Amino acid sequence: SSIPEPAENEPTWDIDVTYDEFALVSVVTENSHLVYESLVSDNSGHNPQLTNSDVVPAVSAKWKYKYRTNRHRMFDYIKGDVSVAASPFKLVLRPKKRVDTISFFDLKATDLDITVRNYGDPSAVYTLDGFLLERNVTTIYEYFFAPFVYVKKVATFNIPPIPDPIIEIALSDTSGAVEIGRLAVGQSTYLGAIQWNPVVDSDNYSKINWDEFGRAELIPISSVPSNQQKVLVDAHRLNLVRQFRELANAVPVVWSGLDDMDYHYTESLLIFGIYDSFQIVEVNNGFSELNLSIK
Repeated sequence: SSIPEPAENEPTWDIDVTYDEFALVSVVTENSHLVYESLVSDNSGHNPQLTNSDVVPAVSAKWKYKYRTNRHRMFDYIKGDVSVAASPFKLVLRPKKRVDTISFFDLKATDLDITVRNYGDPSAVYTLDGFLLERNVTTIYEYFFAPFVYVKKVATFNIPPIPDPIIEIALSDTSGAVEIGRLAVGQSTYLGAIQWNPVVDSDNYSKINWDEFGRAELIPISSVPSNQQKVLVDAHRLNLVRQFRELANAVPVVWSGLDDMDYHYTESLLIFGIYDSFQIVEVNNGFSELNLSIK
């Protein structure tokens, strides 16, 4: 990755340094890429991995887990913190297993390039060159004056399932910085064909407090996208579907209602989340219906 680790604002914890309250430090090992925040002043000699509030009682904790390091935040599928990188950003992944899908969420970049090779072979088996600015216009006035907006979600399901893929990713933005919210690589599972009339919603957790004079205090909070979808499934695939449901229980999954990334509804039906309801309706011997509720 072209993102340095540790970043300048997350220095490596040093046993000989005394930290103030709210100071941030990183602990980077082969299996740990975490940032901790100091809970006390005059904090010296306390290993964040051993004295944080997740492993010791709160009254004796010296640190609390804050988030992953900037380099690894794009792979934190629970908290959803954003990795920020200088442009151009480059990343090389070696999953060490067959994959056919890669997806990006909460992107801020103007250009995306993906190249996939089999380990030890310099020839590319898959490439994607994408321009991530678009203008959604329907009138002549909008054609001349509507602003460009970022494409925030990108997914491809066309990576050849080679045995040992090397995935090279390049992102750039004219502002000098790029952002990646979540980056996921894996194998897709086909559940069935989505039916018309899916409900695309957004759970709003913002607060509005009214005083006795009718004046409102508006407290904006990020909303949570949600989908309600009906999916038609061949009956002979039901065992696979039930197996997937068990594996996806309380596990973040990339859900896509479409595999054509240029279609109008693709972005609204591409969601990174968990299922709230996964109801199987066994209609007849030929097919069943899934009623999915995803957040």
